[in-house]
Amino acid sequence: MVIGMSNIKNIKKNKEAILTGEIGALLHDIGKLNPCFIGTNSIENIPQRFHHANIDGFLKTELISLLKAFEEQKIKGESIRIYNIITEHHKRDNILQGCDRKDSADDKGIVRKKQTLENTIISSPFGYPKEKVDLNCLQKSFDDLQTILIKLLKDYISGMVDLSYFRRTLMKELQVFFSYGLGETRIPSNDVTLWDHSYSTASRFKSLLVAKLCGADTKDPELRIFGIFWNGIEFINKGRKIAEIKARKEIIERIKEKLKGKFEDEIPVGNSIYEDINGICFTFPEFERAEELANQCAKEACEIVLEESENELWPFFTLSKPSKTLTVLASELKFASSRGAYPKITPALFIDKKQKKIIADNPEMPTPQEGEDICPLCRLRAKTIEKERCEICSERIQGRLANWTNRKENTIWIDEVADKNNRIALIALNFDLDKWFDGTMVGTIYSQTYKDWKDSKKWNKANNVLRGSIEPNRESVYRIVDDILNDRNSNEDRAKLLDTFFEERIGLNKDSLETHLQNIEENIGADLNKENLATYLFTQNPSPARLYRIWKETEEFFDLVINEITDKIYAYRWKRIGFSIDIPELKSRLKKEYKDIKNLEKSSLIIKISGLDPETLLVFHDRNGKFYTIESLEKFKFNNKTGEEAVKEALKQGIKHLALEDEPEKNLIDVGKTIKTEENLYFEKYYPLIEINRSPLSLRFIVPALDSVKIIEMIAELYNERFKKVLGKLPLNLRLLVAKRKFPLYILLEAEKRMLKDEEFKKQTPMDPWWDVGRLDEHYSFYPTKKIDGKKYTLDDLSPLSKSKIFYLYPGYFDFELLSATTDRYNICYEGKKRGHEDHRLFSGRPLYFHQIPQILELWDLLSSNLSNSQINFIEKALTSKLREWKNVKDANKENTFRIFAETTLKDAFGHKWDGLREENRFFLISSSINMLLLDTINLFTHVTGCLKDE
Repeated sequence: MVIGMSNIKNIKKNKEAILTGEIGALLHDIGKLNPCFIGTNSIENIPQRFHHANIDGFLKTELISLLKAFEEQKIKGESIRIYNIITEHHKRDNILQGCDRKDSADDKGIVRKKQTLENTIISSPFGYPKEKVDLNCLQKSFDDLQTILIKLLKDYISGMVDLSYFRRTLMKELQVFFSYGLGETRIPSNDVTLWDHSYSTASRFKSLLVAKLCGADTKDPELRIFGIFWNGIEFINKGRKIAEIKARKEIIERIKEKLKGKFEDEIPVGNSIYEDINGICFTFPEFERAEELANQCAKEACEIVLEESENELWPFFTLSKPSKTLTVLASELKFASSRGAYPKITPALFIDKKQKKIIADNPEMPTPQEGEDICPLCRLRAKTIEKERCEICSERIQGRLANWTNRKENTIWIDEVADKNNRIALIALNFDLDKWFDGTMVGTIYSQTYKDWKDSKKWNKANNVLRGSIEPNRESVYRIVDDILNDRNSNEDRAKLLDTFFEERIGLNKDSLETHLQNIEENIGADLNKENLATYLFTQNPSPARLYRIWKETEEFFDLVINEITDKIYAYRWKRIGFSIDIPELKSRLKKEYKDIKNLEKSSLIIKISGLDPETLLVFHDRNGKFYTIESLEKFKFNNKTGEEAVKEALKQGIKHLALEDEPEKNLIDVGKTIKTEENLYFEKYYPLIEINRSPLSLRFIVPALDSVKIIEMIAELYNERFKKVLGKLPLNLRLLVAKRKFPLYILLEAEKRMLKDEEFKKQTPMDPWWDVGRLDEHYSFYPTKKIDGKKYTLDDLSPLSKSKIFYLYPGYFDFELLSATTDRYNICYEGKKRGHEDHRLFSGRPLYFHQIPQILELWDLLSSNLSNSQINFIEKALTSKLREWKNVKDANKENTFRIFAETTLKDAFGHKWDGLREENRFFLISSSINMLLLDTINLFTHVTGCLKDE
């Protein structure tokens, strides 16, 4: 028997014990949801003697009885009883205690800054205050959760639901309620919610139970990460219509849910710790035969991915090296990104990025028979020549159309999103989290400050040992940690010095010193020298819970972007028209060959109405004579009316021309006949926004081109607010592509892939901070003064922000393009960090920095509020003509001469208004002419988005 398969059978056999352990670990800190936990850890310390593990003192008696009644399980002698797991997770020397201590210690690091009882804040991992903990609401949540748990436990114990259902439901409820609580209340470790900590601890515990089951020694436990990856972006980009893209998104989501069911429940090796559009990662046990188990799991996963995608997604698999932390996630994702770039690779397992095991043969590719060709959508399956797509692709589209008719407030029609100029805008956003996932940027956030250290109760210990006064600064820290690590000093003095850095009483003495230093070295994952120890004592740790919180936070930011667009930009929504045509009326007026109305159902049709401007109108025939307009109506005019009212009035005149969208001139109505619409025409509201995909790393959506700039402005404001404490550390890139509504969607998506893809845009840049450095708090104000070289930063590499210093920052970038023809996508290329096309190099500074977006908006406001369209065009033509004329001129004074020319041009355009401008605005306009920001701004507003003011 294959050893990996034997382990799978053993895991399945012990599934109940593994899941019971996971459930106990999920609940182990339930007491931290009690408001008393916030109180006892607040500045006020009220009440003083609350212990969150003593659940008999505050949980409902009925709930306690049910927790005790949950059947005890065992794994290799390890007793698994939920009540004991909760009450003894601080007492017993067992696997869970190690998991909890490891995750909790990593979460908080060394923190001192307590919050007040009435102002306890849950922060994001990037320092943004997300919500205030309302103690009354927290008490209500705590009581409600207990009620839910009582019912759920009763249902399980009585046999009404099985363990898998119990687990799934419990996790959903805990995620909601535990997100209102904190695992650690002190700043800045108040970024990890109780759910983050509980889920992370339970996931680690679950995989370690499996490792123990498979014969591992869990006294010094390590874990692996098992990754299942595919090229999701390419899969989605194949869609020719939005309905196809939506169907493909659903396939990916369904695959991930099935994989979770497989490896979290059916073969419970661990839990998902990261997922996006390109794959999913699970915690995985480390034991002697882990690679064989991963091989079998990969085969199980391969079947799911191929089956659900109809052989369109070809997966590959990774198994990380063993590690005591989960920061290996960064390298796994980076490797997966590079491998995923291959169009089709044989499904294989990569072990620590080196070994490779073939998991399955390549799926068989169908060969077109006579009268067949390859489907242009999937580019995989055969179809009959006369059909547009294969059966599977057709079924996917029909499924999405059916879903749309039930939720019509969200459109799937690009034509409904086009602005009055018939233009659409694709906006694409992406974060680069590499340096957060590997812990580099997390380590630039101070968990305690030098002032915190000085103000502590233990400060005098250091002075007493050193027999002299010391200053709270980096130099003093290094001096002391050097004495701690140097065995020329007594263990008693070394222990006293180390103890000064900790807020809690940790029982540190001369006998426990070496053990404590060994634990620190294990947490650091590197040799214990003075630089690493000093950094550990003062900066945040990349704990599993914090890594989980990081990608959840960026995912939530993209959720916020979409919600803000719908709630604020399109609060009143746009309108479509619904109308009906009597079926007998419709049949009687169609040409003989089109009498079968069923052939026209679920079809896009063109209506031509005399007097309507423009005269053609795109509609969708759902079924039974129900029709909907599926293009934006603002541009239409009819009988002195505009917009939806014009179209409504025109439809009342009847329809003389009805054609399939692909054959607009082929009228289906008999000559001379008119189809009447029923009287009850009505309006439906919808959001002119189409989401392409959303994940922790990226968001892509389509909006009207005329609205794109104000949406970009809103995104910039949201970003600067939510991530203001980590500007320069967490870059956001933004890409804008504008095209006519009939522009091929797959080419639009292909063009987006070309933008800002070069590795140059992921590198650090030496530059001045572009934001107000005085607004950062003490924990987030330290930034790197040197380039990262593959190692983690130490305190020596970090310095408080200052305008007088150069820092190595990660700026975001902004680029845009108008696609007038399909070949325009090839103009999107880069040389270094600039656009490579000749015209771009001559007339443009693109790509711009993301933080220049407010400058662009300010420039356009100066231009549009003072000049006419023709005057703006005059500036553009004058500057571009002179730049082209001087393209090959070699003159040392060329830049100064052009500056004089630009100033003269601006004065001519502004006329008497020039002297009325503030001096800083005049300087801003002139300098923007030199660095091409002015021409880029004019290009964006006039040519790309068409945002010229009406004159």
